[in-house]
Amino acid sequence: MKKSLPALTSLRFFAAAMIVIQHSAGYFHVGETLTANYNLAQGVTFFFVLSGFILTYAHKDLSGITNSMRFIWARIARVWPAHLFTMFLFWVLWIYAFNTGLQTTPIQFWTSFTLTQAWALLPSTYFAYNGVAWTLSVEMFFYALFPLLILNLSKTWHIKLVLAVLLAAASIYISISTGTPVTSTADEVSSASWVYIWPPARLFEFVVGMAAGQAFLSFGHRLGAARGQSTIGIAAIAILLLGAVGMPELSFKLESLGLIDATTRGWVRGSGAAPFFALALFLLASTGGLVTNALSWRPLVLLGEVSFSIYLVHQIIIRSMMIKHQVFAEVPVWILLPMYWAATILISYILWRAVERPCQRLMNSFIKPKQSKYQPLAKQKSDTYS
Repeated sequence: MKKSLPALTSLRFFAAAMIVIQHSAGYFHVGETLTANYNLAQGVTFFFVLSGFILTYAHKDLSGITNSMRFIWARIARVWPAHLFTMFLFWVLWIYAFNTGLQTTPIQFWTSFTLTQAWALLPSTYFAYNGVAWTLSVEMFFYALFPLLILNLSKTWHIKLVLAVLLAAASIYISISTGTPVTSTADEVSSASWVYIWPPARLFEFVVGMAAGQAFLSFGHRLGAARGQSTIGIAAIAILLLGAVGMPELSFKLESLGLIDATTRGWVRGSGAAPFFALALFLLASTGGLVTNALSWRPLVLLGEVSFSIYLVHQIIIRSMMIKHQVFAEVPVWILLPMYWAATILISYILWRAVERPCQRLMNSFIKPKQSKYQPLAKQKSDTYS
């Protein structure tokens, strides 16, 4: 039976918290220096890497058309119900409750409904409704490719990693060669559309996570038997932070030296830390010790389990507060900010218990996979999202 990985589940909460801070700092005017100097949106990068790692760990023997279709259906069951709920929650709030006058197009609706919005390239489409859901569109691309990527991975991981790098390079080339501007309006394609939003540009992060997952399966047990488990865990956190802080800084340095252009800098800033994250996940999954034990604390694991719902609802809450700003205008920020976090976590927990988990079980009941000799990872709560 495969061991559960609660420490990795806890890390999901910290990655989600990075994104929440990124999106809320401007409203509360707390953490603006942090978001100005550090790219907290790399929480998305971490999720993509973690997704590749965990799915490889859980489904290393996946093969055949039937099993592949079951896998894809199970992944849809994992993300689609909560997405659909928050999508319509946004629609009800903005059009009816808040009477904002917001108008949506059929393309915006159907691409969001089917989680294909990231392919549209236009900000007005991929940010429509619950804007953060564009990452789920990218994840669906990963899930569709996973049955092919996992085949003979132990011998082909390096080839697949090179192909993923080439896809990222192609995305950068398309953006540069077509003269795509670095910034644009909501109805124009920007370089970010190609190198940050477009699913093929992000495949590298998923595949490097898969490579780390394969490394864990192959020789993680050796590291687990080594001395200095706590030291290895501390090193893992240091590597994670080094990538998160260092790669965005390096991207600007390379641009200032004329070694890369702004479009390439955008990709490095967003995706460049992926190998650091992958190495950190490998180390934390392979070892025990102080860090792993601390991350396995049950309240942190629970927050990690709820983190997908936190990710989906946090921006809806902050934007609702912005629309109803007069209600909160006199509330001191030292009260308002904890209220926001408490509301976000509480609503997320309710969404997790009332929508996400029951709907996932219901949709999974439509398929009857063969009994696995391994413990289903769904029971470990270690699967991820973006």
